[in-house]
Amino acid sequence: MTTIERESPIPLYFQLKQILAERIDNGRWQPGDLLPTEMQLEEQYQVSRITVRRALKELELEGKISRFRGRGTIVAQPKISHSPEPHFSLTDALLRQGVQPGWEVLSAEWVAAPDEIAEQFEIEAGTPVYFLQRLRLVDGEPIGYHVAYAAPAAATAVDSSQLTAGGSLAYLGGSDILQGSYANRTLEAIPASAEVAALLGIEPGSPMLSIRRQVIGPDGRPIEILHAVYRGDRFQYQLHQEMER
Repeated sequence: MTTIERESPIPLYFQLKQILAERIDNGRWQPGDLLPTEMQLEEQYQVSRITVRRALKELELEGKISRFRGRGTIVAQPKISHSPEPHFSLTDALLRQGVQPGWEVLSAEWVAAPDEIAEQFEIEAGTPVYFLQRLRLVDGEPIGYHVAYAAPAAATAVDSSQLTAGGSLAYLGGSDILQGSYANRTLEAIPASAEVAALLGIEPGSPMLSIRRQVIGPDGRPIEILHAVYRGDRFQYQLHQEMER
């Protein structure tokens, strides 16, 4: 579709949305390209400002464009998709999608376990635990922030260079500590804190996907605690479910 068909029963805003979406999908407009202004779209397609704004709002909700006050509307970067599978990490998913994954390690050290972490690990507060703080990069751009703690037995059972290089206990299958383990995940939509926003180069309050994960060892006790937050405009989490008849 390249023109508005005024005799069509399809609403004008939806037709305009489809026209603009097609230009994005076929690569005519690339990520980061600036879209025409609302006034330019209004004049080009002879529709009302309300129609233009609704079409743009729909595209924004679908993650195809990003709108910035004072800067205009640009084509959004495509979202990274991740569907958790056994022995299949987000790094594997990124490589499959043709982008370059990476990490920026902010901190990797043994620390005294805070009360909340010690309680989850069922150890005494102040017991040394391994602390890992890092940024998840995609083609050099930070899209996620990770904070992880590993229980003493788990952290000493794997090569620390793997942890600081970006490895996760959940996917270091060579460690005996992981035999018979499993992970619990909790997903939640949250606003970006000022600290995280500064690290990711976004506005405070921007929508984020929060993922909290506990890796539970064969004895039923946690061996890794992770809290990861990802930019809502760059990341989506996919789940596969078999339907029962």
